[in-house]
Amino acid sequence: MRGSGKPNYLFVPSAIFATVLLSFYLIHRIFPGPEIVFLFLFVYASYVGNGNRFLRTFTPFVVSFLSYEALNRLVDSVPRYIHIYEPIAADLGIFGTVPTVVLQQFRMPILDFVGAAFYSVHLIAPTVFAFILWRYKPEHYRKYMVAFTVCTYSALLTFLVFPVAPPWYGLNATRVLFQVDRLVGVPVFQTIYDYIGVNPFAAFPSLHSAYPWLIAFFAIKAWRKKTLPVIVFPTVIWFSAVYLGEHYVVDVLGGVAYATFASILACKRGEIFNLKILANLASNSVLEGLEKVRLPIYRSENFFALTFKRTLY
Repeated sequence: MRGSGKPNYLFVPSAIFATVLLSFYLIHRIFPGPEIVFLFLFVYASYVGNGNRFLRTFTPFVVSFLSYEALNRLVDSVPRYIHIYEPIAADLGIFGTVPTVVLQQFRMPILDFVGAAFYSVHLIAPTVFAFILWRYKPEHYRKYMVAFTVCTYSALLTFLVFPVAPPWYGLNATRVLFQVDRLVGVPVFQTIYDYIGVNPFAAFPSLHSAYPWLIAFFAIKAWRKKTLPVIVFPTVIWFSAVYLGEHYVVDVLGGVAYATFASILACKRGEIFNLKILANLASNSVLEGLEKVRLPIYRSENFFALTFKRTLY
C-alpha cells in the first residue's frame, strides 16, 4: 500500500531529530546502531504520508529486532560450555579439511574489502528489505516478519543451549575484519563489536547466512523471476562468512536450514496448524485402511469419520 504521493510536512520534526541525533553520533564518534535506520525509515514513511501505518505495522518488526539484540547480549553473559571442536569435526567430515583455513591461504586485499563490505550489511539489509516489502508488497511483509522472528529467536535459543566458537577462536584463524580495520586505519569493525556487544559464541547457526537467504526467498516469492539475480547476494555473504574466519561451513548450512524452516512455517502456517485439514487427512487415512481390511465398522464410515474429526477438533 503506497502513500498519497503528497509530502506530509509533519515529518519535519522527526527529520530534524534524526539529523541532530546522527550528527551527535558522528561528532562523538559513536557508531550508529539499528535505531538510526529505523528512525530514518520512519521519516521517509511520514514524508510519503504513511507515518501512522508505519508505527502500527512496522513497530512489531522493530521490537523483534531490537529485543533480539538486547537478549543476545544477556545470553553472552550466561556461563556456558563453549563448543569449539564440534564444528571443526563437522567441516572435516564434510570436506576433509576446514574451508576457512584453505580460503585464507589465498588472501588478497580485494577479497578482504569485498568480504568485509558484504558481511557488514548484516544489521541493515534485513531491515531495509522489510521496509521495501512493507511499502510495495505488504501481503508478503507479514510473512517475512514472522519468518524473521522465528528464525532469529530459534537461533537465539540455540546460542543459549549450544554456544559455538567461530574459526578465529577455535582455530586461531585470522580475523580478517580486524585486519581490514588496520588497513583502513580506522577501527570500524572493532568499534561495532565493542559498541553493539556482539556475542562471540553465536556462530551456529549463522544469522549472517540466514538473513540473506530470507531476503532472497521472499524477494523471489514477491517478484518472481525478476529477482533471481538476488541469489548472488546470499552466496557472496556465505563465502565471506567463511573466508573472514567468522563462521565454519556447517554454521552457514545451519543458518540456511533455520531460515528455510522459518520461511516455510511463515508461508504455510495456515495449512500446518489447520486442524480441519489434519482431521480430514487422518480420518481419510483410517477409513482407507478399514476399507482394505474390510472390517464391519466400515459400514458406518460416515458416523465414524464425523466422530473422529470432532475428537481431533
